[in-house]
Parts: sequence; C-alpha cells; structure tokens
Amino acid sequence: MVILKSQHQPHKERSIIIPVLQSIRRPLAALTTIHRNYGDLVLARFFKKRLLFVSKPEHIEEVYSQEAKGLLSRDFLYDAKKSLFGDGLVNSKNEIWTNQRRIMQPLFTKESVIEWEKIIINEADSTRNKLKNTTDQNINLSCELKKLIQRIFIRLLMGKSVDTLSNNDLLIKSIDTISNGLLPQLVTQIISNGKLMWLMPNKKRTYQHAVNQLTTFINQEIDSKYEQPGHDLISLFIQAKDKKTNYSMTRELLKDEAVNLFFAGQDTTINVLSWFFYLIGKHDAAHKKITDEIRAYKDDPLTLENLVKLVYTKAALYETLRLYPPTTALATQALQDVMIGGQNITKGTTIILSMYATHRNETLWERPNEFYPEHFSNKTETERHKYAFFPFGGGLHNCIGRHFAELEMLIIIVTLLREFTVKTDADIKEAASITLKPNRDIILSMMLLGD
Repeated sequence: MVILKSQHQPHKERSIIIPVLQSIRRPLAALTTIHRNYGDLVLARFFKKRLLFVSKPEHIEEVYSQEAKGLLSRDFLYDAKKSLFGDGLVNSKNEIWTNQRRIMQPLFTKESVIEWEKIIINEADSTRNKLKNTTDQNINLSCELKKLIQRIFIRLLMGKSVDTLSNNDLLIKSIDTISNGLLPQLVTQIISNGKLMWLMPNKKRTYQHAVNQLTTFINQEIDSKYEQPGHDLISLFIQAKDKKTNYSMTRELLKDEAVNLFFAGQDTTINVLSWFFYLIGKHDAAHKKITDEIRAYKDDPLTLENLVKLVYTKAALYETLRLYPPTTALATQALQDVMIGGQNITKGTTIILSMYATHRNETLWERPNEFYPEHFSNKTETERHKYAFFPFGGGLHNCIGRHFAELEMLIIIVTLLREFTVKTDADIKEAASITLKPNRDIILSMMLLGD
C-alpha cells in the first residue's frame, strides 16, 4: 500500500524507466514506488518523454487552475480514447466539449437526477427480493451487482427492460473486456505516444472487438429512439437544445455520449459497490454502525432528502471511494511552459495526478491504508484540503454524473442493508484495469436480518 512522506521535491529529473514500464500492467505498484521513493512532486523522464507525477493536494489544485486557463490539456489522449469514447464528454475537445456539456448538464443536476429515483428503487427492490428467495447464503455479489447496474442503465438510457434483450450477458462481458483493455491503451499513449501498444496485438484486437459490440448495440437503440422517442436519456439527448445558440447533438455525438454513459456509468459504480460490500463484510464494527443507522430510518421512503440523514453510511461510501477510487490517476499535458509546485514545467510534459497516492497519503489521513469511515464523519473533514479527496476529478472536467452515481449507490446500499448483513473472510486485491476493480468476484455470506 502507498505510504508517502511530505517532502520538498528536488529539481533533479529522475530516470524511472522500470516503474513506468511497470505501469502498463501494474499501475498501483508503479505509482506507489515513484512517490514512496521520490516524494509528492516527481519530475521524471522516460527516454525522451517528460513526466511529472503529482500527489500533493495543493499541487493538484494548481494543475486544475492551469487547465482552466488553457495552459494544460487532456487532448493528447484523444486518439487512444477515440475508438471507445469518440467525441463524448470524456474525450471531446474545445467547442464540441463546451456545447455538449452545456446541453447535458441540466439533465444531471442534483435536482434532475431525482427523476430517476423510482427506476433505481424498483430495480434494487427486484435484486433484494431475488436474494431473499435464494437458498444459498454464499452470494456472488459482483455478478448480482453487474446485472443490477446494467438493468438500471438500460432502463435509464433506453427506457426498456433488460429482459427484452437477448444479448445482455454479452454486453456485461463487453464492459469487462473494454475496462481491462483500455488501461494499456492509455498508459502506452502517455509514456510512448501509443507505440508500445503494438507489442500487444492480441489485447488490442480483443479490446476493439468488444468496443464494436457495444457500439453496434448502442446504434441500434438510438435508431429505435429516432423512430419512437420516449422519456429515456437517449430520447432526452435527441430533444436537448441550447436555448441561446440553438445547438443540438448530431447523430454521431449522440452515439458517443450514450457509449460514454453506458460504459463509464456501469463499470465505476459496479466496482465501488463491490468494494463497499467487501469492506463492510470485513469490518464488523463499521457494518453494525451502518446497519443501525439505516434501520433507524427503515420506514422512510428512499428519497434524496431522507438519504441525507444517513451520515455514517455516506461516510463509509466516501471511505470506499478514498481507498478504491474509480481510477488510479488522471493525466494532462502542458501546452506551454508552466509553474507547478514552484518548479518550471516545460511545454509537452505529461502531468499525472496520482489519485490513488493522494488518497492514501499518511500526512493527509489518520489511517491511510485502513477502512475508517470516521475520516468523513468527524470535524477533520472540513479542515482537509478539497483535493485530498477527488474521486470524481476536479476543475472544468469534473464528473457530470456525480450526483446520479451517489444517489444510485446509496439507494442500492440502503435497499440491501435494510434486509441483509454481509460477511466475508476473503482477501481481495486490486486488478490492473482502467478502473480500480477487484481482481476476482466478491463472494459474500448474506444473511437476513431479524425484525
């Protein structure tokens, strides 16, 4: 696990060929090694490629500030992400990003996502009832969560039940394959402008095949919505228009945004929920506090207003996001010479925000490598720098779906823990993936609670 020391970063440029190569398959180990050995601001070189590794919150804030001024850009990853994300918000540039963000933002505000509560509650209830009726106490929760989240997203995006699809298992496999294959695509782009990817032709082909499967499915659903629109997100995207400029999405951009949401929204949520139930299954005291809090409000409707009362439960969710954030790191690039952390950073330098390292920095967190929800339920949280914890990113490119993701995860957590207690003796590690997922399925003992 990451143990960092806050120290002044010398101006010496480091040669870190081995850990950078290691990052293709073991990004956590690579980031851990770099920051443990050289500090929280590490200027390095990988052959001719200049890299800056950043983990101190104040420096991360500087990066986002420079990005807002147009001095840094994430566009250098455009080609690596284009086959999957196209020109969706995750990948689009300049005017396209501005226009898309402007017409999509109203659909993802805290107030707007409340419209989707009933769908989430309905599908979570179905999963709860299914688990109540099973005779096996040992449940593959990873599998159940994948099915549940996909059911939710298909209803949200397409307005239909997953039961009407003949290829839902194939879609779940495609999401897993894309998640595993996207990591080397991005890492090799960062460290070698994509050249090292040619050393992994089979992985490249498998990844592209999964992308094609997902894109074909999304395109078919979009065609059906042009013919018969509904109140699903794809239909709302079709109808969305900027009142000031009259801008609306093209057919191609609609496909890109739907793919973005279908992949990113599912994969990250499944992983965070898997880690959450795994962690409380290992920590009886925290589990009991969560259960007691949830059952104290067990008769309250699952509305956003009522979920706010669950202070400790939300703290445990945030603690899960701290230990296992959606991604290990974020990257941007200097478009001109800039100053970060008191150091001159030359044009073309790739800047890596080491989210995983920041979230486990011993100078920021009382128990950096332990599951300790009290990190977010006591007064020290307000005293902590805002970029000590940034699982949804920051700056201009913060995650548009944050409010929806939090609502969805809390509803699922509360729905299941109103009925069940979970337990596991397994030791799960992090897998090498674009998202921080468990290296194997989470198998839990799930027992019904008494009244």
